[in-house]
Amino acid sequence: MIDPPKKSEHGHAFPLYRFKHNAMACTFELALVSEDADYAEQAARAAFAEIDRLECELSRFIPTSDIARINAIKPGETVRVDIEAVECLQLAARVCAETNGAFDVTYSSRTHQRDAGATHVAAAPRGGRSMERSTATSAPLELDPKGRYVRVRAEGVRVDLGAVGKGYAIDQVLTILRDWSITAGLIHSGQSSVLAFGSPPGAEAWTIALRDPVNDNETLERVTLKDAALSGSGHKLHGDHIIDPRGGRPADDKLGTWALAPSAALSDALATAFMVMSRDEVAEYCRRHPDVSALLYTNTPRGPALTRLGKARVVSKLLRFTRNE
Repeated sequence: MIDPPKKSEHGHAFPLYRFKHNAMACTFELALVSEDADYAEQAARAAFAEIDRLECELSRFIPTSDIARINAIKPGETVRVDIEAVECLQLAARVCAETNGAFDVTYSSRTHQRDAGATHVAAAPRGGRSMERSTATSAPLELDPKGRYVRVRAEGVRVDLGAVGKGYAIDQVLTILRDWSITAGLIHSGQSSVLAFGSPPGAEAWTIALRDPVNDNETLERVTLKDAALSGSGHKLHGDHIIDPRGGRPADDKLGTWALAPSAALSDALATAFMVMSRDEVAEYCRRHPDVSALLYTNTPRGPALTRLGKARVVSKLLRFTRNE
């Protein structure tokens, strides 16, 4: 690695360089603030290499991935996975519990639908105890984070990290870019998630246009974002098969949802969960998690309406999300 570029001695804003890369069935985009174009390109290549590596670990469509290996074992069998799969499954278990089952990364191989039930990934108790002593006995998957073991407990259960994997990859890209001393930029994964860090040239925060989930040629809202992640979900982006895993009810009252969170993996998961949660459930979640905010675009008798929950506030017709430090 070459030495990182130095700050401008005259305090001038560094240029913004953009890079694209296809992976995980979408186009990842980087907008990096850097003094040197070659240095920014090298950092981007390192970031994209990490995304490719993560795809090989987390995609259920790659036979050698950790997720594919989990999906290949039978009930009662155990497989050891790498830390990336552990971290994604831990986050999935936490969000599943915190949303009362509205977020679920498991599905049935028989129906290809989300299983209806409670928490579907059980984390083993802390303190190094064995998986058998986990109290979450109803979960078809059991996770031992310390040993990095996953056990399947039910027939036909499969894992799909599609609602968290891209966000997780964005978070890992941020780590790579910081290692390269890139201190400001945007990291996109297709239309679903964006993470903003630092400040863009000539501004305090990044301005993000939210596409109308019904007509993606229209801008529904503009958001200023800094040191936080924003993810969206909706029928236009994910199809008309978004199902509430708690009972099989389709998410038919919302056109789209957005979630702001400290990490892209969390915002990615929450945007999916918010699609099937009621307004009161989302409001309560945001109340219990002050670093999370939500936007709900809902069908009403008077037409589509945008509801802001959590810390979101309107300033000069711009919705401002800023993570507390």
